[in-house]
Parts: sequence; C-alpha cells; structure tokens
Amino acid sequence: MQRRIGLAQALINDPDLIILDEPTSGLDPIGCREIKDLILALANRGKTIILSSHLLSDVEDVCDRVVIYYGGKIQAIGPLDELLSERDTMRFTAPTLSREATEKVLEIIRQDIGGKDVRVDNPTQNLESYFLDVVNKARAAAAETSGATSGNRVADYLRGEGAAEKVDPSRKVLERLTAKPKEEKPAVPAEPAKPRVDESKLAALGKQDAPKPAPEAKPAVPAEPARPPADIKKANEKLSGLLGGKPSNDKK
Repeated sequence: MQRRIGLAQALINDPDLIILDEPTSGLDPIGCREIKDLILALANRGKTIILSSHLLSDVEDVCDRVVIYYGGKIQAIGPLDELLSERDTMRFTAPTLSREATEKVLEIIRQDIGGKDVRVDNPTQNLESYFLDVVNKARAAAAETSGATSGNRVADYLRGEGAAEKVDPSRKVLERLTAKPKEEKPAVPAEPAKPRVDESKLAALGKQDAPKPAPEAKPAVPAEPARPPADIKKANEKLSGLLGGKPSNDKK
C-alpha cells in the first residue's frame, strides 16, 4: 500500500515527466500488472517515463528503449525490439497445421537451408499472463477472495478520458522556451482605507448645544493724527512761559 500511495503522490498533478524507481517492488502479481498497465496508458498519452528497475521482465513489458549500465558506463542502448532480436534465426507463427502439412513445410525449409536443424514448437506465454488468466476465470466463476482483486479503475485524468487533443510534450517545451515574456502591467496603488466613523461619537456631537454667536464687533475709533513737530515746539514754549522757565527741549 505504501508503494501505491507513493505512486499516487507522483501522479496527483498529472506531470509530463515521471521518474519511477522499482515501482512494482513488493506488489502482488495483480498489482504489478495494474501498475504496468498504468505506465503504458501514460505513455500512450505522450508522457515521458523513466523507469529504473532490476526486474527485467517488468522493463521488457513496458519500455520501448533501454539503457544498460555496468561499471558506471553505458554498455548497451537502443530500442528494446532491436536489442532483443536474434538476427540469425527466424520464427514462423501460424494456426495449428495437420501433420501432413507440417511435414511438407519442414521439407521445403530443410531443402532451402541445406538440411540444417529445424524445430517446430508452440508459442508460450509468460507466467504473469498465465496467472492473470487463471484469476480472471476464477472471478468470472464468482470465486471470493480476501486478497487483491484485478480490474480496479484508474482515474479518468490519468487514462486521458475526456482529455483534449493529444499534444507532443516536446512541442509544449519548445513553446514555453520560445514564448515571449508577458509585459507586466504597472501595479495600481491601492486606495487608502477610509477611516471608520464612530457612530456613537457622531450622535453625541449632534446632541450638544449649538455654538453661541460671536459678539458684534464695535467700530474702531480712528486714532488722532500725530501733530507735526512745529506745533509741539510752540506748545512747549507756551507751557514754559506759564511756568516761568525755559522749555526743556529749546535748541540754539
């Protein structure tokens, strides 16, 4: 279950690139098949999946290209079909033939290859396929089990159901790299928050007495104009004559 949860966490945002390390380790045969079917479904949607595993049968079931490392170096790389093909032999697959027809075909082949050994056998399936076939037949017979069951549904968005037209992931990467940066609009300063009005204070101010009118201003009395110096001198001399003395500011 931890392995299943880890895979769910890796796929929750539907990434374009998925790196899996031993994704089927510790799973039962049914769980292994479901994981591999999920990987194939993601690959059909154009996802890029890098699988690292020592379980070579799993690699053979889901990978189209393989890299083999040994001693820290790449020892083999290429499409899986080309790496596993034996170029010096050939296999014919046909429906079951009668014994007479089989002997005729073998005689023609022996004549063409100079009497070399020719074998006839039946195609075989791997043990996983046989196991799943037995389980499916048991399920069809309504056999109950407390263990794992097959046929569980994968999320629609992972299977690509209802998705838009398939897009090459490399094209999406190129579009992101060549896209012109969007012009950033200048930020509009936020309006200052309006102060909140204290309704209680506003009501209290409205209940206060109206302000008293200002007292009427009295008209200003114009100041007497200053007397010129000559009048002051005459008044001083007259005052001094009355007092019997000389004026104090008399100038020679």
